[in-house]
Amino acid sequence: MSAGFSPILAPRTSARKSVRHELDALAAREIDELVSKLLSEVRVPFGSLGGRVLGHLTDLKKILAADYLEDVALPPRQLLRELSQVVNAEITTYDGEWKRLDSPEVLSRLFRRFGPREIELRAEPYTEGAGLALRGFFCRTSIGSHAKFVIFVNTAHHPGAAAATLGHELGHYIYGSLRGERAPMVAFMEGTFSKHLKEEDEIFADSLVALAAYSKETFKGIGGTDSNTASPRELFLRIRSAYRLIGPRYSLDMSRLTAAWRVRYLASMTHFYKLRWALHRSAGL
Repeated sequence: MSAGFSPILAPRTSARKSVRHELDALAAREIDELVSKLLSEVRVPFGSLGGRVLGHLTDLKKILAADYLEDVALPPRQLLRELSQVVNAEITTYDGEWKRLDSPEVLSRLFRRFGPREIELRAEPYTEGAGLALRGFFCRTSIGSHAKFVIFVNTAHHPGAAAATLGHELGHYIYGSLRGERAPMVAFMEGTFSKHLKEEDEIFADSLVALAAYSKETFKGIGGTDSNTASPRELFLRIRSAYRLIGPRYSLDMSRLTAAWRVRYLASMTHFYKLRWALHRSAGL
């Protein structure tokens, strides 16, 4: 029996591996073509990237390749809907613009709503040590009898990136209040967003930024609600539209940045857009 079984199994297994290899190769080619188009959009020649940019380029490729409905640790729908309510009430204005998240009013309102830790914000430029690799961090601590949630934001980054970092850290504050403080007492944000995809608390924190940056009307205008999936060409057009919309809103001019920072901010923008699409598809937001 086994002698007659083996010749039949071997070709089928080999065929499955061959098909899978072809699909992987096709996906890789599509991602490379998409990356090339996106880099052209921000005027970075794909073939001229040096070693300093390769890590950011890898991050961008992982973000583009990921299925944000299947490969990402999206929080439960009810939790995301509660976050959306907080964003609409506390984070954005009626016309969809970000509030000054560093204002004492916003921080005190979040503290009164969530607590028990009081939010303490420290925002200043930091270029020594880890330098610009550090976007910011949060730290849970106690000073005397007061429980504190200390947030540091590196303002040496572009103001739009600094605002996104602060929004992300406030997302951790809200997540810890709603789900319990499961994350470490101290956590750093270094801007490699593909590392966030498998961590529910990181995706929740990023979701605050995605919802704040793309209101329902803004997201609809980009075309994010048109279909359940997007071809590489459609994804390119949507990311391009997002950049052309978000860039001027936050005074982000890629032409004034080095190639490494153009790729880094492009990866960030792509991550937040794809996450916003996943929030719409998974929770109707």
